[in-house]
Amino acid sequence: MSTINEENDSPEFFNFDGMSSPLKDEKKDIQEKKRFNLKLLIIIATIIIIILAISIYFFKKLNEPSLECKPGNFFPENSEKKSELDCEKCSLENCDKCFGTKESNICTSCFSNYFPFKENEQIKKCNPCDIGEDDKCLSCDEGINKCSKCNTGYKLENGKCILNYSFKATHFVDKNTKVTLINSNYISKIKEVIIDGNIQTEINNVYELEYGNHIVFILLEINSFSDYMFYSCNNMKEIYFSSQFNNIEIKSMYQMFHSCKALTSIDFTNFKIKNVETMRGMFYDCSSLKNINISNIDVSKVTSMKEMFVRCKELEYIEFPNIKTKQLNEIDQMFLDCSSLKYLDLSNFDTKQISTFFYLFSGCNSLTSLNISSFVTTKVTIMNNMFANCFSLISLDLSNFDTSSLDNMNGIFSGCLKLSSLNLSSFKTNKISSLNDIFKNCSSLISLNLSNFNTEKVISLNNMFSGCSLLVSIELSSFDTSKVQYMNGLFSGCSSLTSLKLSNFNTENVIYMSYMFSECSSLVSIGLSNFNTSKVQNMQYLFSGCSSLTSLNLSNFNTQKVMYINNMFDGCSSLTSIDLSNFLTNSISSINNIFYGCSKLTSIDISSFSSPYYSYSIIFDDNIPSEGTIIVKDETIENNIKRYIPNWKFIYKS
Repeated sequence: MSTINEENDSPEFFNFDGMSSPLKDEKKDIQEKKRFNLKLLIIIATIIIIILAISIYFFKKLNEPSLECKPGNFFPENSEKKSELDCEKCSLENCDKCFGTKESNICTSCFSNYFPFKENEQIKKCNPCDIGEDDKCLSCDEGINKCSKCNTGYKLENGKCILNYSFKATHFVDKNTKVTLINSNYISKIKEVIIDGNIQTEINNVYELEYGNHIVFILLEINSFSDYMFYSCNNMKEIYFSSQFNNIEIKSMYQMFHSCKALTSIDFTNFKIKNVETMRGMFYDCSSLKNINISNIDVSKVTSMKEMFVRCKELEYIEFPNIKTKQLNEIDQMFLDCSSLKYLDLSNFDTKQISTFFYLFSGCNSLTSLNISSFVTTKVTIMNNMFANCFSLISLDLSNFDTSSLDNMNGIFSGCLKLSSLNLSSFKTNKISSLNDIFKNCSSLISLNLSNFNTEKVISLNNMFSGCSLLVSIELSSFDTSKVQYMNGLFSGCSSLTSLKLSNFNTENVIYMSYMFSECSSLVSIGLSNFNTSKVQNMQYLFSGCSSLTSLNLSNFNTQKVMYINNMFDGCSSLTSIDLSNFLTNSISSINNIFYGCSKLTSIDISSFSSPYYSYSIIFDDNIPSEGTIIVKDETIENNIKRYIPNWKFIYKS
């Protein structure tokens, strides 16, 4: 008989507490193995990741380029050494190499021209080779504070290098900027700096000025004179040279003030020198310089003044009193683009040794008076663009010019807008091969007599009279054009010419004559019966804009080699008929716009025109009369153009 334990809520055989079960133990073993395997897997994965990370790190280190700090800097201990940004400056001044931490580092060597002062075998100070503050020593022996060799421009006295020269300069800063007071290899020291009247106690080469419109006055010392001395000192406004500059030895002033764009004046009162040999590019691009007097500089030994004042755009006056230039052999581009210069007196210039004058006064837009009466030009071979774009020049006296050696004067007077006359009767041109652009855009010239011109060697006449809009007559009867190959734009824009006598023109070698009579709007007739065009390849725009021409006889024109006749008669608004029946078009590749603007043209003969390497669809515009007669080769040509002149009568001529 079973009994129930009163102390328990269940029968005795349902109580499993404290009893072992084989099933339960097996389950625990499986769970423990899973946990162990998982931990083992995690450990292995972690080890693999660590090994991979270490491998990548060392791979990068091995392949990284070695980094070095600049002299006077070092990588502190434990720094990452990723770039120069991790470099720190050595604590000891003038130390070249050091090691240690940022806070505490030891110098191992000094800069060159400094010697180490040591205590207990450790460098405590890097002393300059020269003991004077103003010295510039080139070399000295270690431990000896006396200089043995000085830099250029210094002299050695009792172990010191003594400076020879000093000067003062003023900078103007017109906007918020960090300004480098002097950027030159020839400035040894800035001795004094005054900003807006306040003396600076700590002198640096670079000042950061925050509010703009500052005047910076500096006193400097020079260690040597050489080419490019003040090159690109962009903020320097004025320079005053001290009395130490009397009778100093300077041979070269090559590009001395090149690109000193803020410089407004230079005081050469104390700048008395005798042995200068070159002044080439001395004031090149000093675009704010307004006047200059170099009378204290002895230029008797100067051989070059080439490019001396190029782009001095504010320069209004240059003084050359009692100047002697016996050795001068270069003055090309001397006053190029001096656009504010109003007058020049070069009557005391000796030019006997000079052979080229190219671009000498080119771009002197404001020049109204020029005295070059003393110029000797017997050796001169090149005068191209000599007076180009002297817009304000009213007259030129060149009666003293000997051009017997001249072989190039392209563009010599081009852009002289106010020149109304030129006497070139003394000019000899027997050596010249090109007369391109020589009177181009001389828009005030009324007449020209070139009967003395010898053109037997001339090959090119491109744009010779182009833009001479007031020219009413040209004497060309002596012109020998037998060798000329280029006549592009020869009379282009001569809008006042009513007639041209070209009966003496030999064109048998001419290849290009595009734009030759373009915009000769007053030309009523042109006699071209003597023109031989057998070698001509380009006739585009030949008569374009000749709005007064009523007729043209081109029966002698040979076009067998011509490739371009586009716009040939464009704008010939008075032309009533044109006969091109002799035109051979086998080489022509463009006839576009050939009759554009021919508003009175009612008779056309293009019977020799063959079809189709080109289109006839745009040879007329809306200005063509609604009715007229046109002679063509065949129906193909008619079909090609009839829709543009539907009411015209077509006649076939095979």
